[in-house]
Amino acid sequence: MKFHHAAAFLFLASFCHCAVSCPALCKCYSERKEVVCSEVPLIEFPTEGLPENTTMLTVQLTNITSLSEHHLKATPHLQELHLYGNKLQSLSSHLLRGVPQLHTLDLTENKLSDLPVDVFSDAPLKNLVLKNNQIKRVDEKWLPDNSSLTWLDLSGNSLTEISVGFFQRLPHLENLDLSNNQLEKIPANSLENLSNLKRLSLQNNKLESLDASVFQHTKNLTSLFLTQNKLNWLPQNLFQGLTSLTHLSLDFNQLSHIPIGWFDPLSSLEESGLDLTLNPLRCNSRIEYLWRWLQKNKKKVLSVDNIICMLPQSLTGHPVISLTENDLNIGSCFSTDMKLLLLVTFFALPDFDYKRRSVHSCPDRCSCSFLSAEVVCSNGGLTVFPRTGFPSATTILSIQNTNLRNITGGDLSAVPLLNNLQLYHSNLANLTSDLLVSVPHLETLDLTGNKLVKLPANVFTHRSLSNLVLKNNQLGEADPAWFSQNSSLLYLDLSGNRLTSISAALFNKMPLLRTLDLDNNNLQELQAEVFRSLDHLETLNLAGNKLITLKPQIFAHNLKLKYLYLQENQLQDLPANLLHRLQHLELLLLNQNQLRHLPKGLLDGINPSLQIILSGNPWDCDGKMEYLWKWLTNHRQNVLFDDEVTCDQPKPLKSLQVSSLTESQLGVRLQ
Repeated sequence: MKFHHAAAFLFLASFCHCAVSCPALCKCYSERKEVVCSEVPLIEFPTEGLPENTTMLTVQLTNITSLSEHHLKATPHLQELHLYGNKLQSLSSHLLRGVPQLHTLDLTENKLSDLPVDVFSDAPLKNLVLKNNQIKRVDEKWLPDNSSLTWLDLSGNSLTEISVGFFQRLPHLENLDLSNNQLEKIPANSLENLSNLKRLSLQNNKLESLDASVFQHTKNLTSLFLTQNKLNWLPQNLFQGLTSLTHLSLDFNQLSHIPIGWFDPLSSLEESGLDLTLNPLRCNSRIEYLWRWLQKNKKKVLSVDNIICMLPQSLTGHPVISLTENDLNIGSCFSTDMKLLLLVTFFALPDFDYKRRSVHSCPDRCSCSFLSAEVVCSNGGLTVFPRTGFPSATTILSIQNTNLRNITGGDLSAVPLLNNLQLYHSNLANLTSDLLVSVPHLETLDLTGNKLVKLPANVFTHRSLSNLVLKNNQLGEADPAWFSQNSSLLYLDLSGNRLTSISAALFNKMPLLRTLDLDNNNLQELQAEVFRSLDHLETLNLAGNKLITLKPQIFAHNLKLKYLYLQENQLQDLPANLLHRLQHLELLLLNQNQLRHLPKGLLDGINPSLQIILSGNPWDCDGKMEYLWKWLTNHRQNVLFDDEVTCDQPKPLKSLQVSSLTESQLGVRLQ
């Protein structure tokens, strides 16, 4: 009997010891074999009291400065070790020798700079995170040969170069994050051993270009992030072979042109998979390839209407996709380079059979692409809509540079499956109210460059219509009667007309509108409530009008606004609270106005990544300039062409850069 009591006592004692064994200041979860030591005053690794069977250990936000192999021997079954936000400065060689099952090591946000040889050897690591430390170089000797790593995060360090030998030890790597470093160059052969790489982030470095062969061996890439570098030129065949790429980010760079054929290999891009916004694109004939590619692939592009021209000034702020051949000075025919590219592509098609083409119909004076179901009619002699000869599956019809003059709903009955109708520069003077009755699937209607003065009621009461372009006509008013209630419009371009006013009643019918272009009209004043119903508006272009001021609450209901174009007006002053609710604003153009000061507080609380252009205003560099002067001094990274923000008055300061002035020159005293 005594024996049984003793055995029971020893069992209970043993059980109690295991249940309560836990380092001081930590929490132990025995069921999931996890220990957490968070935000506690630890200065040494909590080895004593760690349950031997621990598989997950988190020590974060403490004052621990070092970690050695000896510390980890207490947990031989450890699989995950998270050491976020400590003050670690040193790790020992062979750190992981005592944890042979460890697959995840997270050392985010410590103070690591130099690491010893074999620090990450001895364990089958799959995931290694060294994010937000002070590492200036990576050493291949940290790792074993043929490392099992699949995820490596080195973002937020001070790397200036990449070691080719380091990546040669990572044949299984699938995810590599090198963002937020100081990289200026990626060696051509640095990624050649990363054949399994799927996700690569190089954003926010100092890259100006990339070698043509840098991605030659990474054909399994699905996501590539090159955002916020200094890329100003990239080779034509850079993306050759990246047929699995679904996401590509090139925003916030210095690209002025896109090489011909650049995006053609990217056959797997997903919807909104390409981001090309915030590049200083020069919209001349060299932008032709991009212009045509965007027309055919707009669904693959994120914020396609925000890929805008920076130069020439006559097109500044204009979406590339909305340009015309006349804007680009390319005429009605393809450029020589484009013709050559299309010719090569045409004869390279493996399934092309020239003899089969003759059995397809095509209207006179038109050309037909049977692979893409597209018909293009570009001939000055075309005066009547070609009702016969259309391929039955036609979904895209482009009639441009003709003398068509009129088109009716009966004409369009020849193309009942039409999805996209482009009627550029065809001298159209009239439209009928039944125009779209026969095309129930139409989503895009482009009437750029015609002679439309007045339109009939109900002309655009079409349920599926989501994109409407009336650019460069002679419209004196935009009549709400054109549209039905709850229109499906997402994109409306009324630029280049003769509008002197615009009514809230028009936009009350467009609750889904995301992009509105009123550029280059004669608008002199806008009512405070005019945009009130546009809750989803992301892009608003009011450039090239005659606006002198704006009502304080005019944008109060457009909380999703990202891109606001106010350049080339006659703005003399702005309300201090004009932008206060626009927390998502990414681009603001105020150049070429009559601004002499900015009101105190105008730019307070803005999105930290906002880009703004202020050049071309007659700034008075006196005491009232203090607010803008201080803001420019503290936000140089937010200002494009800051060297062109110069004084107009007084004469002694004329043409001097505002941000270069001193307080004595402005006659202000710093607090």
